[in-house]
Amino acid sequence: MSIRTPKNLIAESRVIVCVGTGGVGKTTVSAALALAAAQTGRKTLVLTIDPARRLADAMGIRELGNQPQRVDVADGGPDLELYAMMLDPKRTFDDLIARFAPDEGAHRRILDNPIYQHVSGALAGSGEYAAMEKVLEMSESGRFDLVVVDTPPAQHALDFLDAPGRLIDFLDSRLVRMLVHPALAAGRIGARLLQRPVEAVLQLIERATGVGFLDDLSAFLTAIDDLSDGFKQRADRIQKTLLGSDAAFVLVAAPQRESSHNAELFLSHLDELDASLHGVVINRMHAWPGFHEPPGDLAEGIIAKQDVEQLARALGDADAADAAVSAAREHAREARRDRENVQNLSDHAERRGCFFRTVPEQARDIRSLESLTGIATALLSDSEVAHV
Repeated sequence: MSIRTPKNLIAESRVIVCVGTGGVGKTTVSAALALAAAQTGRKTLVLTIDPARRLADAMGIRELGNQPQRVDVADGGPDLELYAMMLDPKRTFDDLIARFAPDEGAHRRILDNPIYQHVSGALAGSGEYAAMEKVLEMSESGRFDLVVVDTPPAQHALDFLDAPGRLIDFLDSRLVRMLVHPALAAGRIGARLLQRPVEAVLQLIERATGVGFLDDLSAFLTAIDDLSDGFKQRADRIQKTLLGSDAAFVLVAAPQRESSHNAELFLSHLDELDASLHGVVINRMHAWPGFHEPPGDLAEGIIAKQDVEQLARALGDADAADAAVSAAREHAREARRDRENVQNLSDHAERRGCFFRTVPEQARDIRSLESLTGIATALLSDSEVAHV
């Protein structure tokens, strides 16, 4: 089995989706992969769905918006094209309504509908669906050779992957059919034809809110019913893009035991989706100097007395020697523990023919393209251990 490498990942993919639990550095890895691809001459967009500012900070950008913004890469030359954007789910979903509405009048009626204004950011995962729509839009626009997607934190990441299917299930659900058909009747003939249980619930809400909820709901559901075929067709295209040969997934994890365990669960979910896993990146590893295995005796806390005495003489201070030995012992233990915690992920990557990379913990936060360049170069190296 040929091993998928970071180099052929950025050379051959049209979409790279970086996934994983929260707080493991997906944003850094996404930005580094995008920068590496741009440095090879590919016109690359990195798209973040995480509402935090981490991507803008990492790339030295003051602010990101819902449209691609070119990143000024120092010393990159005029041919290096790297773009970044932060998703605005509400605006993206509004654009979807404009795409599927039969005419401008229908478009405005939906956007102005109070029900739509309240639920457009939450309806059946519309935020996640809108994110996938933006990925599809950017990948099919012809503007970019590669789109790198930085996904949300843990509790939303699986929603992101499942969103197209969940939206289709919602539009086809019995609940929607039960509400849509009475709403259609109410919109045409009047609320008196609503099924009594539905009418009672809606009128209760109307009295509680003090707004014309029943009329608004009728208009909203009538409009959405007219657009549902367009949403379904688009959702199907999104799923085919995600699970097709042009898309690749990179799992990002941290070496702590809980993070590694969660990453293994995430791998199971990717397997269920039959997603194309291309690589695993372990971020913030404790690395022993020289990136070698830490000395076994040191990791076990076994240090010869004469070695400590020799260090004390060299430092001229016995307390300083004890502190240095204690720090080295703890670091050796952390390095060994990290290697043990990620062994299952390394084995999984090997079985799947994926690359496996570890990135050592950095002394400072990644807040500039210069520091990102070091990560990018390390990820593309042929060594399993990324030397930053």
